[in-house]
Amino acid sequence: MNNIVFYFSGTGNCLHAAKTIVQTLGGGEIVCMAKPQGYSLSKQYDTIGFVFPTYYWGLPKIVAEFIEKLKITNNENTYYYAIATYGGVPSNAVSQMNELLLKTCNVRLNYGRGIKMFSNYVLLYEMSKNVDKITKRSEKKLIPIINSIKNKENNTIKKSKKFFAAINNDFIKKVSTIDKDYIVNNDCTGCGICKELCPVHNIQMINNKPQFNNKCEQCVACIQYCPQKAINYKNKTQKRRRYTHPEISYKELAESNSQ
Repeated sequence: MNNIVFYFSGTGNCLHAAKTIVQTLGGGEIVCMAKPQGYSLSKQYDTIGFVFPTYYWGLPKIVAEFIEKLKITNNENTYYYAIATYGGVPSNAVSQMNELLLKTCNVRLNYGRGIKMFSNYVLLYEMSKNVDKITKRSEKKLIPIINSIKNKENNTIKKSKKFFAAINNDFIKKVSTIDKDYIVNNDCTGCGICKELCPVHNIQMINNKPQFNNKCEQCVACIQYCPQKAINYKNKTQKRRRYTHPEISYKELAESNSQ
């Protein structure tokens, strides 16, 4: 079977979900959506999937831009699905994906679902201690979703709600420059992990310290994966816990994001 899954991931949740889907379907390709140059699909696929996080009740900016530039041909009879991970509520993410695909590629989702995973937007709150419990619960919830995809089930995708869209649009307008409030403390060793991980190449190492260049996507990979907790947001995150998916190392995420 020819399967392809497009994903976007900062802490590894969506990459892990994409890998699990492809493995269960019997193999396929996994492609990061952080591709400013766009992407063209002419090869025929049995299934085409999209796995992405929910940011401020909607799509991440980079995911929306990817779909706007995506070119799909020779896949009229393909099964399309989308999985939106979220920490709070799924809101508009799947709906927006469906509407964008229809507008830009003239295809509709056959199936779309949200799945609650570990809530990890460290800029806003302290994260839970119960990593193992929450990730195991997510694994169980992912199983019936993948079975639905494997069986090519269809469901109804609701229209996006204006209230959620307004909040998401406001976030997208300011997301690129939120990194102006990132600080790097003296614990930084200049290891360069943050630079390797950044899916949009927003980080340069200058004098052995990361510098942020105002094209941030707020995936917070740089904060979460920093081994020294040296990267922080204002004075808010210094004492907060960090989270990365237990089965996704920084090397795997960096390699997958760079392909």
